[in-house]
Amino acid sequence: MAAPLPVNLLCGYLGAGKTTLLNRLLDRQGERILVMVNDFGDIAVDAALIAGRSADTIQLSNGCICCSMGGGLFDAFERALSLRNRVDRLVIEASGVAEPRRLASFALAERELDCRAVVAVVDPQSLTERLADPRIGRVAESQIRGADAIFLSRADIVGRATLRRAGRLAARLNPLASQHVTPDSSFMRVLAAPHDGRSLAALAAEPDHGRLFASRTIRLASPPDRSEFVAIIDRHRRSIHRLKGYMRLLGLDGTHLLQLAGGELALDPAAPPDGMVADRLVAISPDADALMRLAADLESGRPA
Repeated sequence: MAAPLPVNLLCGYLGAGKTTLLNRLLDRQGERILVMVNDFGDIAVDAALIAGRSADTIQLSNGCICCSMGGGLFDAFERALSLRNRVDRLVIEASGVAEPRRLASFALAERELDCRAVVAVVDPQSLTERLADPRIGRVAESQIRGADAIFLSRADIVGRATLRRAGRLAARLNPLASQHVTPDSSFMRVLAAPHDGRSLAALAAEPDHGRLFASRTIRLASPPDRSEFVAIIDRHRRSIHRLKGYMRLLGLDGTHLLQLAGGELALDPAAPPDGMVADRLVAISPDADALMRLAADLESGRPA
């Protein structure tokens, strides 16, 4: 019988930096990593950002992996296990609203999977605000409490004081978890260690994510003016927790990858992968009305 396939779980609230960390892991030499990506929403941008870097990417979309025991998840596990002779590790990048307690329970229930460290990726700049939000604070907190390791993202651009403050806050929530700011040899040793369920055992049941978060696909009828588009996003950036997609901009050649995460907007030249349509954006927020207002402004092109 083949040895169980080691599996790591990457959790973290919307825009925390999970895909960036995963791509840095894929850049390391000497290990074959199979990636399972779960996007929240019907445009799988995160999977597209990884697919070009990993030979094997399993994509789950339209919802959170930890909220469903449906066939899609188990079909994906079956496919992962069928590839075990070609890979050394399975890494699941969960949607931004996934809880490690439920995710780990899936991996632990499958005898052919070896559940290793659960990693919570944390954005130091927005952690305090996220935890204080009465709508989504419990989700962000549960991700930290259920992790074996905390990865503080954007350490190269945030101030030391911000980094220390986020580290102290995460440590109060989960003193058992190690903390890391770079995927160095220490982090890789933690990644290979068996999952410790002590933190997970203390977690209470969480509400259904489907009632906490809304996702909306916004279709742009024509390329917007860049400055007007940015002005619209600025009006909504605090209420929209994630915005992503490929789009065209008036007066500029080609398409651009848009990502709004942690209040930071990025627009970079990039061609959409095969099968992905440009000028369609997916927005995620705990406030469905905020998504409606954003869609109305973008579809009408009103900057103010």
